[in-house]
Amino acid sequence: MRDQNETPKPVHRRAGDADVLALAEGLASALGRTLDRTDLDVLRTVAESYPDVGRDGAGEVVASLKGLIDDFLVAGAYDREAILVHVRAWRFMVSRKPDKRERLKILSGLREVRDLYAPSCTV
Repeated sequence: MRDQNETPKPVHRRAGDADVLALAEGLASALGRTLDRTDLDVLRTVAESYPDVGRDGAGEVVASLKGLIDDFLVAGAYDREAILVHVRAWRFMVSRKPDKRERLKILSGLREVRDLYAPSCTV
C-alpha cells in the first residue's frame, strides 16, 4: 500500500506509444477474414494516434499501415495478412530498434506488400 505522502512514480513519456501499439495489435488480431469497414476505420484511427507517425522506424511502418488501410477502404479490397505483417513490423521496430540496413529492408518489404494491392486499389 502506498503512503499518502509518497510522490507518484512519473509515467515514461513513451508509455502511451506502447499502449497504442498494444491496442493496434489487439484490433488487428481480431480482424475477420472478410472486409469490415468499421473494424478497419477503428484500426486506422488507433494508428493515427501514434505520435511518431511517419518518423524513422516504427512511425514509417505506421504510415505504411495507414496507407494500406486507406487503399483497402477506397477500393473495397482486403487482406488480413497484409495488415498483420504491418502490425508485426511495427512491434519489431519498437522492440528491436533495427539498424539502418535492417530498417530499410523491412520498409522495402512493406512497400512490396502494399504494391501487391496498388493495381486493385486505384480509383
